[in-house]
Amino acid sequence: MVRYFPSNGQSVLPIYLGFWPDNPASPGELIITKAFSAKLPVVCRQIHSKQPFGMFRGENAMNYAFSSFLLEAVIVILFIKVTCFILRPLRQPRIVCEIIGGMVVGPSMLGGSRTFNYYFFPPISIYLFTNLGLMGFFYFFFLTAAKTDVAAIAKSPKKHKYIAAISVLVPMVCVGATGMAMRGQMEKNMGRPSSVGGIAFSLAFSSFPVIYTILRDMNLLNSEVGKFAMSVALLGDMAAILVLVFFEAVIQGTVAGAKAAVFYVVSVVIFSSFIILVVKRAFEWVVDQTPQGKLVDQNYIVMILMGVLISCFLTDMLGLLIGTGPMWLGLIIPHGPPLGSTLAIRSETFIHEFLMPFSFGLVGLYTDVHFLSTDAWDDQIAPLVYMTTVSFITKFISVFAAAVFFKVPTRDSLTLGLIMNLRGQLDIMLYLLCFRKRVIGLPGFTLLVLHTIVITGISTPLISFLYDPNRPYRISKHRTIQHTPPSTEMGLVLAVSDHEALSGLITFLDFAYPTTSSPFAVYAIQLMELMGRASPVFIDHEILKEEEDKEEEEEEEEGPVDQVQSAFKVYQKKRKECVKLHAYTAHAPKRLMYQDICELALAKKTAFILLPYQQKRLNDSAPTELLDSGMISVNADVLEYTPCSVCIYYGKGRLRNARVRSSFDHQHSIQPSRVRQETYRFAVLFLGGADNREALHLADRMTANPDISLTIVRFLSFNHEGEDVREKKLDDGVVTWFWVKNEGNGRVSYKEVVVNNGAETLAAIQAMNINDYDLWITGRREGINAKILEGLDAWSGDHQLGVIGETVAGSIFASEGSVLVVQQQVRNQKGGDGFLNGKFDYNNLVSLWSCH
Repeated sequence: MVRYFPSNGQSVLPIYLGFWPDNPASPGELIITKAFSAKLPVVCRQIHSKQPFGMFRGENAMNYAFSSFLLEAVIVILFIKVTCFILRPLRQPRIVCEIIGGMVVGPSMLGGSRTFNYYFFPPISIYLFTNLGLMGFFYFFFLTAAKTDVAAIAKSPKKHKYIAAISVLVPMVCVGATGMAMRGQMEKNMGRPSSVGGIAFSLAFSSFPVIYTILRDMNLLNSEVGKFAMSVALLGDMAAILVLVFFEAVIQGTVAGAKAAVFYVVSVVIFSSFIILVVKRAFEWVVDQTPQGKLVDQNYIVMILMGVLISCFLTDMLGLLIGTGPMWLGLIIPHGPPLGSTLAIRSETFIHEFLMPFSFGLVGLYTDVHFLSTDAWDDQIAPLVYMTTVSFITKFISVFAAAVFFKVPTRDSLTLGLIMNLRGQLDIMLYLLCFRKRVIGLPGFTLLVLHTIVITGISTPLISFLYDPNRPYRISKHRTIQHTPPSTEMGLVLAVSDHEALSGLITFLDFAYPTTSSPFAVYAIQLMELMGRASPVFIDHEILKEEEDKEEEEEEEEGPVDQVQSAFKVYQKKRKECVKLHAYTAHAPKRLMYQDICELALAKKTAFILLPYQQKRLNDSAPTELLDSGMISVNADVLEYTPCSVCIYYGKGRLRNARVRSSFDHQHSIQPSRVRQETYRFAVLFLGGADNREALHLADRMTANPDISLTIVRFLSFNHEGEDVREKKLDDGVVTWFWVKNEGNGRVSYKEVVVNNGAETLAAIQAMNINDYDLWITGRREGINAKILEGLDAWSGDHQLGVIGETVAGSIFASEGSVLVVQQQVRNQKGGDGFLNGKFDYNNLVSLWSCH
């Protein structure tokens, strides 16, 4: 087949610049003005329809479309992955890396070489490449929309709605005014009022899929600003769908007359009615057919994914925007388990890791920086430069001013202004739409893609620099057990992910001995992994119960019973005289669960957080392999960022068996101390330091329990070697206070052990093991004399329990006793951080090759 490029007044660019099926006059060609014509040679190439016989038969595989496509797929995915790896130190979001990776194979970089194009990107395979790229965009929009909770719009605070309206209207008016003022110098198609309005709309609105994707990569989904930004973006997106329909109707009317606009509106009504009245009910039926806790049947998932293609076909056939079909289809899918989560599990990796690289490769093939020349400056590039600049400035200022007006902190308002300016996949799809409608040319499209890279690439590091989601947890006030006044209510956060771990924590609460004069306020939070949802969900069950009580429904089916929430209710009912329990449920990614725990502890001003010990478990599918459930990192993050003290409980032995008889026996007395007529032996290993002082204060609360005998063992270094004078004085004061208070208590004993190194410390603890203690209590690590632990640090591999805690809990120690490790709150005494307070840490901005 011979392809030729005429050299008359117009230039016909080859098919690799795009193929749009709705252009029957010249399929596979894009006509631009002579100003951008190039001296293109005649290209002759033999095209074969069959598969090659092989290189040893003299065949060139690159003459076959499918073989060429396979190589292109490998090249694009490889370049995108390499680009992401290279740009990681700069904390660039994935979208920026993928766009640049796509540009590498385009005419802006390697694609500018004739040799590269001839061997790796011949025109014969671009058709398949282009359409797979479009499919990648469509499936991305569908999957993101399927995770979106449209019902959250009605629950959004009024200030979110006002900020969302201001963040779209103000930039749209300003950009539109700028465009109308420059219409005289614009190219003819771009200068139409409908075209100016479409460009203004594309630059003014903030896309929820884009913001969600970038915030997810930055681990800001669960932060206060992240939740705020996604709520505002979601509100803007819903309004944007209506505006997009309006502008498309205007364009239809401008190009083909009023009749075409009417038919367009009718088509929108028909398609949306079919989606809401028929397809939505089908999805609800699929959910009803799925057993509780199970994934949706694979056949239903395949039909839904096929439905995405059908929706694209219908919207294209009816004259609608082809990308609206997948978005509308995704919005009506019930988010979360089982349908939304199953869709994410089955298809997310394939869409993001395989289809989307073709999408960014497609963008790279259309982006050519060589078209940004002086010839195109006046009528194409200059108007877009001014409009994009006005868009960024007005959106940033309007969002910042509106947020400050509604009393959002200044730092958070600045961050919100940057977040709402982020550009990404949906924006690029709109730019492609403008290019398809010939509203903009290749120079304009290239400029808008570069605008996306620059704005998002600069804003993302600035957001990380400005906003630290963990900053609110660094407080200067005392939130500890030690500083909680006696005979007052003590608040604590109990965080648990499964029923088995909850049983052990409630057993510990029983032995902590809450009373009517010194009660517990327990804020129990159930942690559940976020699946099939874009936005994290935090549920207060007291508020939820009030809302459900207001609904008067005569026939209401009983929902599935949650074991953890049921256990919360049972414990509250049996301990109502001395425990006030408030139940919550948090749906969040595991890497962000610690934020829900810390925010709850901060809001409720609790003294400590109670966590179960997390360890790797045997994989059900491979019993010889240890599986990390992801909860180990939750404990580690809570220990690092906590706004109060933390207790980690490892239940086993007699206490593990006692939990069923004690905490969940409906027949026993309300007072836990009378449940079993036997004495439990607890030991406190006091090695000094803030954590051990906190552990001793917690143990002091247990001395009132008549069923507990407590042994305090204090370890001292020989000749006071390695001791810190200040820490020694604080330790002496706490130990003296404890002994004076409990001197007359026959169930409390105290002794001291002098050691020279860690080996003697370990030997002394091992000697205590013959007494068969039921619970070992110790501090985690802060302030412990290094001489006492000398030689033990090398054996420690578990940072949850610290050196001593890990030793006592280990199988080598052979103790049947449970372990409780305490970490006291580390107060922030510097009064803030960040560049606004004169402090800057370069490592927080650039972390070499850290994972996104």
